[in-house]
Amino acid sequence: MLTLNNISKSYKLGKEEVPILKHINLTVQAGEFLAIMGPSGSGKSTLMNIIGCLDRPTSGTYMLDQIDILKGKDGALAEIRNESIGFVFQTFHLLPRLTALQNVELPMIYNKVKKKERRQRA
Repeated sequence: MLTLNNISKSYKLGKEEVPILKHINLTVQAGEFLAIMGPSGSGKSTLMNIIGCLDRPTSGTYMLDQIDILKGKDGALAEIRNESIGFVFQTFHLLPRLTALQNVELPMIYNKVKKKERRQRA
């Protein structure tokens, strides 16, 4: 389960603070699917970067499976990304030198899934 409470994100542009996300609240239960949609510049990518543990919000709380993500160190966040978070992108982001099967297998290699199981799952 994923819970965002009062998430805000802003960036400094010179001396000015530019708000991107303001007080976002979101809960996603286990087994639910979510699509984040909106016009260009609405903060979708910023929100996805926070959910994906690639960026941290300016304020608020983020709980993922009862873990306070914002208290985690970068190494712990990398492990969480590897084991708990997956994205489906609008574009494929495949590695051109790999086959489709190898592209599907790649994240499982990072997760140390044995070759036979990887191939079967892919």
